[in-house]
Amino acid sequence: MMEKRIVVTGILKSNDEYLIVQRSANDDLYPGAWEFPGGHLEEGEAIKDGLKRELFEEIGFNEEFEPIIMHYSDEVTGNYNLELDFLINVDKDKINIKLSSEHLSYKWVSKDSELLDDYIKDKLTNI
Repeated sequence: MMEKRIVVTGILKSNDEYLIVQRSANDDLYPGAWEFPGGHLEEGEAIKDGLKRELFEEIGFNEEFEPIIMHYSDEVTGNYNLELDFLINVDKDKINIKLSSEHLSYKWVSKDSELLDDYIKDKLTNI
């Protein structure tokens, strides 16, 4: 039986801008691509706990938040079975982003930014 993989991402929104991070240039999957921070849940981990852990590991975000589920995809791909995207409202002037080695850079962008691919833009259409 195939192992189920669940990916959680945090869509941090400050006014009309969204935080995106750029994958490392030597990443196995999509090197250099821009994405929302997040990653795979660990075995037995609650969804919010996994989201908090991934946001802390990837961008140093350690604030309390109430995530609002914004988008999900349950298409089976090579990497995961289910992706859950959560909107988290923040004030970008009050958070200090500390990138992990998994990412090269971060930016606050509008939902029509040229850095966003169609898959990511699609996630933002209902926000």
